[in-house]
Amino acid sequence: MPNVKNIKELRVPEQFALAPYPAVRLLVVVILGIVAGVNLPLPLEMWLLLCAFALVALLATLLYQQIRHRASSFPHFFSALSYTLFVLFCFAAFSTCRQDYAPRDGLLSFCGKNVLIYGCIDGRPNFSESGASWVMEVEEVFDNGRTVKLHDRAKVFMRNGGQAGSRVQSGDMVRVKGKLDLIPEASNRGEYDPRKAARMKQISVQLYCSGPWQVLADGTSRLNGFERFIVQPTYNYIMKSLDELIPDGQERKLSSGVLTGERETMSDEVFEAFKTTGTAHILAVSGMNVGLLALVIQIFLQRMKITTIGRWLSFLLFVFILLVYCSVTGNSASVKRAAFMALVLIGGETLGRKTYPVNSLALADILILLSDPLDLLNPGFLMTNGAVLAIFLIYPIFVSSPQKGGGILKGVAGALLSSVMITLAAIVGVSPVIAYYFGTFSVISILANIPVVLFSTLLMYALVPMLLVNLVSGYAASFFAASSFFLAELTLQSALWFSRIPYASITIKPDAIELLIYYMMLGMTLYFINRQVWGKVAVTLLLGANILFWYSFCLQPQPVAPALLTVNLGKNLATLFSSATETVLIDAGKAPRDQKRLALQIDAYGLNAPTAVVQFYTPDSLIAQVPARQHLLQADTTLILPSMVIVRPEEKVIKIWSRNCSMLMVSGTSRLKEVELYKADIAVLWLYRFADKQQQQIISWLLYAKPKRCILVPGSFLSHEQLLALQRFAAVNPGVEVRSKTRQVVVR
Repeated sequence: MPNVKNIKELRVPEQFALAPYPAVRLLVVVILGIVAGVNLPLPLEMWLLLCAFALVALLATLLYQQIRHRASSFPHFFSALSYTLFVLFCFAAFSTCRQDYAPRDGLLSFCGKNVLIYGCIDGRPNFSESGASWVMEVEEVFDNGRTVKLHDRAKVFMRNGGQAGSRVQSGDMVRVKGKLDLIPEASNRGEYDPRKAARMKQISVQLYCSGPWQVLADGTSRLNGFERFIVQPTYNYIMKSLDELIPDGQERKLSSGVLTGERETMSDEVFEAFKTTGTAHILAVSGMNVGLLALVIQIFLQRMKITTIGRWLSFLLFVFILLVYCSVTGNSASVKRAAFMALVLIGGETLGRKTYPVNSLALADILILLSDPLDLLNPGFLMTNGAVLAIFLIYPIFVSSPQKGGGILKGVAGALLSSVMITLAAIVGVSPVIAYYFGTFSVISILANIPVVLFSTLLMYALVPMLLVNLVSGYAASFFAASSFFLAELTLQSALWFSRIPYASITIKPDAIELLIYYMMLGMTLYFINRQVWGKVAVTLLLGANILFWYSFCLQPQPVAPALLTVNLGKNLATLFSSATETVLIDAGKAPRDQKRLALQIDAYGLNAPTAVVQFYTPDSLIAQVPARQHLLQADTTLILPSMVIVRPEEKVIKIWSRNCSMLMVSGTSRLKEVELYKADIAVLWLYRFADKQQQQIISWLLYAKPKRCILVPGSFLSHEQLLALQRFAAVNPGVEVRSKTRQVVVR
């Protein structure tokens, strides 16, 4: 056709349909069942009864359909309905059992006691500078001269567990001596709840062990042959190679995190830098690692796929290598999901069938939820799904398929554009979930991810040949190790540099309704973009923005600011005192990262940003770093604000007056005085001893000052008997309460 100069590609909008996505339809039912089981107050027996009814209805409709030879459409509908309800009720019952039920004769009856437990270490222990922690399948408890047989799970923490010679491994049979306690709840509103997270793993108690001398290996390992002879030696070889070839430091720890997911030994500064820049995902073994591994394996096995037998052999070899890698990295939810997706995609290729990425993701989720339905409540599960799904749906819209030709520069530009768009798509999908769970949003994540992900990917490409070559020659492997060290240094410095940019991360915490509005708006926008209805795209964006604005402005409940609020910061305590128009912060923890926790609590309780910060225990250097107009340092004695007056009569004594309330904070009963200056509506008293003398001093001062509320803060050196006496003292004195590390004091 010589007269035709240009023929444009005819683009027809794709029609959306669920026909190619059976796993997506099933996943929706599974999610509804888990949500119902977790939130509805129905006992397990009721869910099991509903499962039985649904199963009977399903069998009856299938039998009726078989008898009628599919002559009527009536049984089709009821068969589908019965099947849907059966799946929903099964997952509801499963999730209820996993969340709300514990062994009747388990470890809960031994809480508060020093016991000796015996059992098997389940999963890879986590090692850090402070110690080691692991989950233990407990089989015996020795208490008061008797041995009790049981089957329960416990979380164990051993101090100084990172020392040489003190390391334990998965599958080891050990005896551990220590004190059993309930796992604590969240320290403050909206923060991570260790008790809830432990219940998702069927754990109710934790045991504190003071050192390796209280841990005794007793019995042969419970690892199976695959774990003992393949997984464990592979893991030990990886860690030994890293120790031999890469110098000690953050570079080696980063390499270990990228390869095996071990990030517990990284310093707080480095880990905080990755979180601030939104690049902490490179420290978790996930889809990127599995994708790189799958790519390398497929390249090496490409010549085997010429015949049918070769395709199946290469697939089985791929499954074996993937299984080993997943086991070596701890079988986290993210790596299992990526592995299942890779198996579905490669399996479809082996069978000669077309696979859909979204359907593969849904199938991987179903398999994971089938083993543990409470993974649905795991932030990591939601974040990885949000990121991967956004990449599948958003990336193809803005980046077309690569075309041949164009030269090297065009190829580099295309690769850079693809990297940016993948990062942007992942941020769009996962940022709201991060803000919902952690209350932060990384403003510079799209910029920081480009160099950090690039260098970490190259680091993976350098580490893998280093491990392979080290099997033959350590000298040759040292060249790859030097490259790995250099790339790890570039990754670290990139993350640290971006984290120091002002306002790299902002504090924002949406609620569940705002999250629902956002994802509904995003889904509708992508649907209209796919159909190329640009007017509806604009209307959807404007409508969604208006709904979010008016919801947060008018409908979202606004918290009423309290007069006093305590914020638990581990062993430390910060106190916020408010006059309704101004807020004063007393102490700010022991580390700069505590400021983020304080900012979240200020926002959660509707307090104004601190006008002044007062030093009580926190060093002056940290007090000066808190953003506020005024700072009362250790040497200062008076600070006058528009609505408050703050004085320091003596060391470790603070008195604050506002228009409606007054507060006194004192360290030690010896500083209490029966004078007018030491009267207040609210008193916060730090105690380091609680013998008869201290008790009489407190009683005498209470009778004189008559505070409306008195908060007693026990020091870390109080004995167990003194703590019990303090609790009894607070119980018999109205208005007196003891500070708890897992409960905030709120005074309205």
